[in-house]
Amino acid sequence: MSERPFDPAQWEQTARRGWDSAALGWKDWAPTIEAGAHVVNNRLVEMARLEAGQKVLDIATGYGEPLVSALERIGATGSAVATDLSPEMLVLARERITELGFANVAFHECNGETLNIPETGFDAALCRWGLMLMADPDACLRRVHELLKPGGYVAMAVFSEPQNSPLLAIAGMTVRREVGAGPSAPGEPNIFRLADAADLQRRFHEAGFGEIALEQVSGTYVYESPEAYTRFIQDVAQDIVRLLEGLSPERQTAIWRTVAEAVQPYQAENGQVQLGFECHCIAARKPAGA
Repeated sequence: MSERPFDPAQWEQTARRGWDSAALGWKDWAPTIEAGAHVVNNRLVEMARLEAGQKVLDIATGYGEPLVSALERIGATGSAVATDLSPEMLVLARERITELGFANVAFHECNGETLNIPETGFDAALCRWGLMLMADPDACLRRVHELLKPGGYVAMAVFSEPQNSPLLAIAGMTVRREVGAGPSAPGEPNIFRLADAADLQRRFHEAGFGEIALEQVSGTYVYESPEAYTRFIQDVAQDIVRLLEGLSPERQTAIWRTVAEAVQPYQAENGQVQLGFECHCIAARKPAGA
């Protein structure tokens, strides 16, 4: 990465383009993604204490999770608002929600820091794997606090330490090593930015939340082969793919071959690759008197 100071505005533009370009990849890989991630969706819904008839906010919804899991819990008498930085991701989320027959959802294109939406008074807010990729996660938490009803809950998931998530760490570290990329610039978003559990809890406390509870949730992703894993990363991990920009096609092919070789120790006798992840699931409550 460049050693230039981190520019939040530039980051947002780059991130939006990246997620737009990855949207169809997320749709194509949805069965694989949700087979591994459903345990996180379920836990977030439980930690947010969702009930029928409630009003829920899903931040950085992507193609619609944990939005769908929340809608199943709040039922037809409830309502939801889903936001995302990427207009292309929101197109897919709308399509998915329509196909599933849900009609009680409003969608807004906006970043997670400002959450510039007309709705307020939410019973709960959710965010799966989005907070650590925001330019200012603290601003997001403060804004969520404003949007919740007194006594409302927030539940979010971020990835823990890299050594506990080979699913992401192997590809990221391999590509960064091959392209000679240094560490991220200070304050720059990255997938493991909020891995420190104590720091994460501090951020929620400083945003005004109480009753903070944090736990580790683990899951496993399964791919048919090492090559299938590299295709997955190419299709969905825009932050990793961006590191290869400007390289020749031959060099990029060689790097992806190295990534495939790096996951071979996780390959079973049937050829499948099984890669685990661990995330912090954190829940907190806006004080009843706030």
